[in-house]
Amino acid sequence: MGETADLKQQLRAELRTQRQGRVENPEFDERLSQQLGQLCLDQKARTVAAYFPIQFEPNIRGFLDWALHNDIKLMLPSVSGSDLHWVYFDGKTEFGQLGFEEATGKPAKLTEADLIFVPALAVDLIGNRLGKGKGYYDRSLAAVFAGRKRPKVVAVVFENEVLLSVPAEPHDHPIDGVITAQKLLWFS
Repeated sequence: MGETADLKQQLRAELRTQRQGRVENPEFDERLSQQLGQLCLDQKARTVAAYFPIQFEPNIRGFLDWALHNDIKLMLPSVSGSDLHWVYFDGKTEFGQLGFEEATGKPAKLTEADLIFVPALAVDLIGNRLGKGKGYYDRSLAAVFAGRKRPKVVAVVFENEVLLSVPAEPHDHPIDGVITAQKLLWFS
């Protein structure tokens, strides 16, 4: 591994340890879901790509429920091989190849989203996103960044995961913004 890859691995390990020490906070979850919903309204987003949170990630399930009940089309990923495939979420789920709950539904194209929420372990103040290291979202976002119509991509993190600097490599796609239960930051 190179120096940047090593730095990313070290930071991931620190952040995972911090997340494992967090106590569930329903008030935080509700505020975060409200922030996500308000951003959809502010952006006039009718089709939103999001994800099912897994253990220790910010819980956005309240937002997913809100979106379903407010006529927002939701696209959620499912893992197939080493790639993410997107489906329109209708409320039904199954366990996927990695053992996580995944949406079932009709195939969707990420490029048709008006707004994309992605998970992250950390984000820095210029839009570098640190994922979990498997590259699923970077590969998936490549088509979005190559398209003519480019929806905004916003990472969802805890407050302490907005950092001054995050190591990045050429294959890492920068994001447009970061959202927490307390704030929304856009990057120029």
